[in-house]
Amino acid sequence: MKVSEAYTYRNSLSEKPITVILSDYALTIQSEGHEKVIPYANIISVRLCKSKSKYEAILTPDGHDPIIVTNYYYLSNREREDRSRHYATFVRVLHFHLKDKSTAEYICGNNLSNLLIWACISVVVAFLVSFTLDFLQASPINSNLLAVALSLLFITFLVSVNWGHFPNIYKPENIPMQFLP
Repeated sequence: MKVSEAYTYRNSLSEKPITVILSDYALTIQSEGHEKVIPYANIISVRLCKSKSKYEAILTPDGHDPIIVTNYYYLSNREREDRSRHYATFVRVLHFHLKDKSTAEYICGNNLSNLLIWACISVVVAFLVSFTLDFLQASPINSNLLAVALSLLFITFLVSVNWGHFPNIYKPENIPMQFLP
């Protein structure tokens, strides 16, 4: 097995260090003496995410739990080491291997289903607030109008917070640079 790249990360203090080794036809996950080999052909999706200075690559292999690789390594003394340069190289090499050996879907940004769930929760909360104010006879305007106005306000806030992080599909040879450190 010819190794082209290896990357070690630790996403939290409670998690053991994990090493992902990229070879010609598979990636190998090593943690605490356990080893799992996943052929590139079994990777069904790759999602790149970013929040502040934390970058994530979420790999979804067929029949396995998602693998979340970050640019951080949490040390035992509650500090974290930023491994951004090595993480960026790892992500590029991973994409190089996957582009010819996998039919994976490549997505960057937040998860659309999570955004839709938050939008629905926002609308429900807006209606609950509106009808509660109406019940308490403290509503300044018609409760239906207030519910719609609050829904629009909450959804506008949700959109503004997630601006630039909406899900997008990309090609493995054109990794969006804003999702790499």
